[in-house]
Amino acid sequence: MRPTVDVEITSKSTARATLADAEVPPMKLEATEGKTIGAVVHEFLHQLAQEHDTVVEVVVRTEKGTAFRTVHPDGTAAESAPSMPLPIVTTTTPAPVAAEPVSAPVMVAADPIGHDVALDPIQVPIQAASRPAAAPTPSPVGQRPAAPTTGPITGPLNVFPQLSAPRADPESSDPARLGLRGRVNAVLGLKLAPKTDSLEMRLRGAQTTIARPLPEGAVVTFANIKGGVGKSPMAIALAEGLAEHRGPATVSCLDLGEVGGSFADRVAVPPTAGQDVLSLLAGAANDARPTTLGRYMTRQPSGSDIIAGRAEAQAPLSYEDAAALSTILSRHRDLVVVDTGNSTMAGSWQWATDAAHAVVVPLPMRRDAAKGAQHTLAAIAAKRPDLLARTVVVITDGPGDAPMVETEAVDALSALGVQLCRMPFEPLFASGERIAYSQLRGETRAALTVLGATVVGLMTGVAMG
Repeated sequence: MRPTVDVEITSKSTARATLADAEVPPMKLEATEGKTIGAVVHEFLHQLAQEHDTVVEVVVRTEKGTAFRTVHPDGTAAESAPSMPLPIVTTTTPAPVAAEPVSAPVMVAADPIGHDVALDPIQVPIQAASRPAAAPTPSPVGQRPAAPTTGPITGPLNVFPQLSAPRADPESSDPARLGLRGRVNAVLGLKLAPKTDSLEMRLRGAQTTIARPLPEGAVVTFANIKGGVGKSPMAIALAEGLAEHRGPATVSCLDLGEVGGSFADRVAVPPTAGQDVLSLLAGAANDARPTTLGRYMTRQPSGSDIIAGRAEAQAPLSYEDAAALSTILSRHRDLVVVDTGNSTMAGSWQWATDAAHAVVVPLPMRRDAAKGAQHTLAAIAAKRPDLLARTVVVITDGPGDAPMVETEAVDALSALGVQLCRMPFEPLFASGERIAYSQLRGETRAALTVLGATVVGLMTGVAMG
């Protein structure tokens, strides 16, 4: 729909512009020493047409009457008929008057509407007036046939699908919400779509990828044998980001770390007593109905469910325990995000590697963290060399980064064939606070969306654009 602007010339030096169907106050336009009010009006309309990349319809009202024009993105203006219906005034029917035909076009002056308002001059051919035409013959479409149709319908019916509504494509047709176009839409009430090469379109494509069907029992494993590299906060945040776009109760985040981990201290909604991995194993192994499962999980604000790790006095989880947990969760969740500990010899770590459809390795730019990432990838390659092609190393920005480490780490990790992503500095990650997805910085949420799409793409064979 073309934007429509109502311009009222209030004096020789002022005008008031109102955007139809936009809940914004009228904009006052004023002439300057170097520009007449006509030039100011035209400049305003030209800029509006350029920003929206579409024709702007204009209703110009002056003391002499009303004129209808269109302004194109290239700045040209033309007389036009009104696109909206005009009010009908009931009057007595005048006697028809024959008019002599005018064959030559008439030049419309540059400023015929008073107050020195001028748009580009145009030529408008004036058609000859004529007597009222006879009423047209009614179309047979929609009328019943003279005689009833008898007999069965024969012939192909494959034309019927043409009557279906066209397929909706929200990814490209929904109004922009980010950037300049998003601000224009919010202020002027327009519905401009984002540019095809914009960040918003990339994020929409990532969201579409995240919503794709996943492999049965899909598992994403967060691993780095070096502690303190941000596995827990990033696993929690990614699970929330995936649930944000896949929907509530589709993603669970499972803590398989050793005793003393920070997982339960980093989630937005902390677990209560009995909401942990061993309680889930004991209570839902034989009864995994959704209502039963919900007793042992903690729902987070964006819709993911977390299962906290074991208490200090309890024995470490075995390979079989971790596999049983995954079996229970996969009956009612599309995806399990696993936060692992720091020991590659632990049974739970071994299972998380064997069951993974994709692996995420957080990597702060510190030499000890880079060394830990290399040892982690070497351990994965020894068990499942094929998994390196579905592994993403996420370089995180932080105050303790050593820039000289990045070049060496990137070169070494790229040689292994893993993908590399970057996560911007996030204060909630660095400060040890609880992770509420809505409180993360916009850049962090965008990076998590791209990371989520990358992981889902690796699991489903769909590459990110």
